[in-house]
Amino acid sequence: MINKILSILYKDFKIEMSQSHLLFSVTLYVVSSIYIVYMSFQPVGVLNSEHWVSIFWIIILFSSISSVSKSFFQESSNRNYYYYYVLSPDELIFSKLIYNFIFILFVSFLTFGLFTFFLGNYITSLPFFFCLLFIGALSISNCLTLIAAIAHQVKNNSALISVLSFPVIIPIFLLLIKLSKISSAEFSWILIEDDIYLLILLNIILVSLTKVLFGFLWRN
Repeated sequence: MINKILSILYKDFKIEMSQSHLLFSVTLYVVSSIYIVYMSFQPVGVLNSEHWVSIFWIIILFSSISSVSKSFFQESSNRNYYYYYVLSPDELIFSKLIYNFIFILFVSFLTFGLFTFFLGNYITSLPFFFCLLFIGALSISNCLTLIAAIAHQVKNNSALISVLSFPVIIPIFLLLIKLSKISSAEFSWILIEDDIYLLILLNIILVSLTKVLFGFLWRN
């Protein structure tokens, strides 16, 4: 199972490196969005930590939706038939989860680096914030991958991803924004303990639902 997952990951990364359409489009979106924010909050110092955190996660939200939506839509029908005979549903969906997680994590750190360069660093507890980026990328991947698979089954309707994802992903982003605001001030484990446990529980539920529901989608 691990070898097959790694093979699919290698194939996806090889396709991405050869075409690079998604990588360049997401990078251009992030750079242009941050530059617009930078020009909007002039002179320097107008932006505060709460604005910084909120805008940061909003950019990651829309860049993640545009990137994860391509994870299933780039697969041709012939390749899907081939997957059906050589892979199990768990092997395919876990490979997509891992690929989307890595891509979203890259986008998150790219956004943080550009935000810091243009707008300054408003995060006091960097180690906790980096851990939060890791958990946030995992949460977004778990949420959007299943929705992308559902949209792929409905006549490749990518518009469904936006419609279905927002009611599910908004609570996750509210938690991420709340925790990020704490990391921009004086950090305390007591303040974040309940929210961290809730975020971990949401990830467990999302992975479990993805594993169960994708099997039914795969049969169709």
